[in-house]
Amino acid sequence: MLGGVIADFARNPEIAALPGNIQAGVRLHRLIDGFTDRHPTVQRSIGRISARLGWFAGIVIDIYYDHLLARGWERYAAEPLDAFANRAYRTLETLFPIAPPDAKAFLRRFIDNDHISQYTTVEGLTYTLSRVSQRIAERIPRRAIWLPDAIPDLMAADDDLGEDFQSFYPELVAFAAHSRRTA
Repeated sequence: MLGGVIADFARNPEIAALPGNIQAGVRLHRLIDGFTDRHPTVQRSIGRISARLGWFAGIVIDIYYDHLLARGWERYAAEPLDAFANRAYRTLETLFPIAPPDAKAFLRRFIDNDHISQYTTVEGLTYTLSRVSQRIAERIPRRAIWLPDAIPDLMAADDDLGEDFQSFYPELVAFAAHSRRTA
């Protein structure tokens, strides 16, 4: 779980110093990212909102899919979202001391702001998009973009994006299960 959460915030040398199961979580997260980025259904979703966002539409769709998952959680999991979130936060708190330094600030906000549950709301989605925008502005200032501007496009395409997600998610689950077995 820790590997999946910190995969975008940890550098390879830091990851190499982590226990094997956490390294496996990072690898799985990155495999899932690659599978998602290349998937035709995800590409269709990106096309639904990419006019003003260009390359950043993929990031926005990834985050919006998280929103759709959280919003329809009961369709995909037997465990209630709040119970899952609490279990995840307990696990992440336990592992917090071994998290790489660059990941700790994100991890702290993730836990303290109940990031998992926040994904269920448009406000939480907006907050996440604004945080990603700030990170982009810090890392590549010449490409700075305000991702919350995509909210009207996302809301206008919500039904179609929801159908895309419902088609894609079972394939993602199967890919992740296969990747775990063969790793």
